[in-house]
Amino acid sequence: MTRTTRLWPTRRAGWSACRWSLVLHSFTIYAGPKKPRLLAHYGLQEVVYYGLGIFALFAKPLVQVLHVLYAIAPNWGIAIILLTVLVRGCMFPLSRKQALSALKMQELQPELKKIQEKYKNNLEARTKAQQELFKKHNYHPLRGCLVIFIQLPIFIGLYRALMVDVELRQAPLISESVRWCSNLAAPDMLFDWTGLLPQMLTHGTSWYVLGPYFNLLPVLTVAVFIWQQKILMPPPADEQAALQMKIMRYMMVFMGLLFFKVASGLCIYFIASSLWGMGERLVLPKPKPPSGEETPQTRADAKAREKALQQQQQTKRDLAERKKKAGKH
Repeated sequence: MTRTTRLWPTRRAGWSACRWSLVLHSFTIYAGPKKPRLLAHYGLQEVVYYGLGIFALFAKPLVQVLHVLYAIAPNWGIAIILLTVLVRGCMFPLSRKQALSALKMQELQPELKKIQEKYKNNLEARTKAQQELFKKHNYHPLRGCLVIFIQLPIFIGLYRALMVDVELRQAPLISESVRWCSNLAAPDMLFDWTGLLPQMLTHGTSWYVLGPYFNLLPVLTVAVFIWQQKILMPPPADEQAALQMKIMRYMMVFMGLLFFKVASGLCIYFIASSLWGMGERLVLPKPKPPSGEETPQTRADAKAREKALQQQQQTKRDLAERKKKAGKH
């Protein structure tokens, strides 16, 4: 509690001289950690910003769940991984529907291309044919988008929960004796590389400034993202799809630059979430190849049959030559 006393001159009616009046100002100053329970005691809950509307609705309980997991496994890095697994596990039914919708769309691509070529100059007929195809295979294009919109507030809520939790500050990933990743609320800072890069890349506030330390976890995050894209994305069917995949990879690298100074706790969340997503795909059925489309397996089977046929023909020729030589003798 602080008090400030000020004297203000006032003039009353009928008085020729000024009189001084006393004004007292009282302030309450909170100098402590941004822990929700402590702030609630002083009515300062709004100091911790969890995000807008629905994002805060998910972020607040996720922070509490994170603290419960830390009480079970007293390591904040492990608690973040457990929280990610718990959230992704609860969202598995939605993720499964989204993945199955993407697989169904992948299976329908050859037929969609035929429709586009057939009705190239007739938009109305092309749209009608596509709708009939979707109805025939019980596919709804907006279903996958709806699932994404449902998942988005949860993911952003989890992101905000990790961003605002003060307990992650100075919390090490491994132990206090290990300098690397000793603060989950800051970059992991593997080693100082100021002597290896120009000063414009290590000091400053511009978006391209990487900072004075090399951070390993953002690099691993981008590598896992690229690996996940390679596993989950279908092979490009044409030049346009191949170009889109290349653009996506360049965007991943650019995103790595933006995320290079992000908190290591968030990198752990991104890595754990991506690995979980790849694990989900392993339990889903593989897309059925369209009829008549050549796949790596069908090409391998055709080569094996061709090789077996050649060996059989060569064996017949060898037998014929032996019989011919035996007849001469």
